[in-house]
Amino acid sequence: MALEGYVRDVSNTLLVSVIVVTWNSAATIVDLLDSLAAKPPDVSCEVLVVDNASGDETVQLASRHPTAPRVLVNRQNRGLAAANNQGMLAASGDYFLICNPDVVLQPGCVDALVACMARHPRAAFALARLLHPDGTLQRGVGDLPTIAEALRGRGSAHRRSETSGWWWDGWAHDEERQVGHGNEACYLVRRTAVSSIGLQDERYTLDWEGLDWSARAAASGWQVWFCPSAVAIHVGGGSIRQAPRARWVMTTHRGMYRYFASRSPAALRPVLAGLVGARMIAKIALSAFQPRVYDRAHRGR
Repeated sequence: MALEGYVRDVSNTLLVSVIVVTWNSAATIVDLLDSLAAKPPDVSCEVLVVDNASGDETVQLASRHPTAPRVLVNRQNRGLAAANNQGMLAASGDYFLICNPDVVLQPGCVDALVACMARHPRAAFALARLLHPDGTLQRGVGDLPTIAEALRGRGSAHRRSETSGWWWDGWAHDEERQVGHGNEACYLVRRTAVSSIGLQDERYTLDWEGLDWSARAAASGWQVWFCPSAVAIHVGGGSIRQAPRARWVMTTHRGMYRYFASRSPAALRPVLAGLVGARMIAKIALSAFQPRVYDRAHRGR
């Protein structure tokens, strides 16, 4: 799959393709689409909903919405990366707004992300500033992780007073600046960058696909920018909470192993597998006895 050689047939018209991957998202998808309809962006938009075999009314609700999204229905759950790619391959936009179904876009969010891209021509991705439903900041940017930070986890790996480390939880998120990666709930993607770095790696079914994409972008000379003037409310964990805890923990640890294994010498991969496997087992046990830890992870805290 590739975007190389794509030529738009509409001249002088900027187009953003909003791509939303859903799985049993009936409780949230309407709020997202309503936020697009309430104050449409100044730029032209199309909306694509890629449904990963929902068992609820997600498809029906999206299909009937006044924003008239194009709904692509999968008979089985293809995973997040594959569904994102499916949406991008079907889209017509100069930019792709990849958006979780549990996000509510605030007025001007899309236009602010587009303006950020214009200011930074080497930006592959522009990240929105995310808020929790109560209006508090959802911290979600940082450097690309080291293996030590990943094994320790977010709680011990962040720096509370510096803009360094895997997560910049001590930063006010009030300045437009280049970052290593960010929360993938709402971000704008430049089509020409995807033509250069490729689509998301579909071997990541859930989690770590965005980190891998950001690392590949950086390796190819592209950048990731955080845009504080683009604001979105992120409920968090709408679909993931429906998955069994052990399954979610195993999936994210498989992603962690793949991310670091692809960037490590072959001789070190058995050691890496052992470390990640031990962490996975500990996390499964912890989530069984302390479900609040699991819930905090879903909320992005």
